[in-house]
Amino acid sequence: MENRLIIMSISDIKVVAFGKPSRVDNAYAVLSESKSLGAQTKFLTCKGDESFSTFDHGAINWRELTNGIHWLVNSAETILCGDSPKYALGAGMTFGELEGARMVMIVDLPDNPKDIAKSWGFIISRIRQIHILFLTSEALDAISELEQIPVNDLLKQIRNRGMIPHVCSYLKRQNRVLVEHSLGSIDVVTEEDLEPLEWLSRFICNLPFSESGNSGVKTACLS
Repeated sequence: MENRLIIMSISDIKVVAFGKPSRVDNAYAVLSESKSLGAQTKFLTCKGDESFSTFDHGAINWRELTNGIHWLVNSAETILCGDSPKYALGAGMTFGELEGARMVMIVDLPDNPKDIAKSWGFIISRIRQIHILFLTSEALDAISELEQIPVNDLLKQIRNRGMIPHVCSYLKRQNRVLVEHSLGSIDVVTEEDLEPLEWLSRFICNLPFSESGNSGVKTACLS
């Protein structure tokens, strides 16, 4: 039987995100941008007649919803919305991992900056389940202060300590991409002026079919 090379494209990428019913959060922003790029997407939240903070999180069939997908996108801000979103997010990460989905976690500075310690603490407790950890520039500064690690060394320190495959950020003012990964470091400038979450969406939609190694990560960074 003839062997055929299977060529993937963004239209083959499957992305699921969990977030607020208002759809005003970072997870939905990445999902929406991924959809505009051509990826297959699905958004999960509570039912319309439920309060997000107390909804029946056990009703989500995470095993079914994460089976066969490439990425499950979450935002650390979600855990600050109540126990139900927090438990749902944790269950999604656990079942998603079992189904072979890769976890994307976005860390931003919360509306109340003091809450960064709470959201970051949750990330630390789940860090081995995360495949891509994205920190906004505001989060970089806050976590640098929290961890007492210089900003310039923070991404590398997080990756080395947590053994996360990819730890990254996009510095909008400089159009600068920073990625620490298991095979090296990337520090490049995009030709286009991008929003940070726009860059992240492009990265996750292109990474699965980029070649392996540092060059493949770099290609996805600049796609």
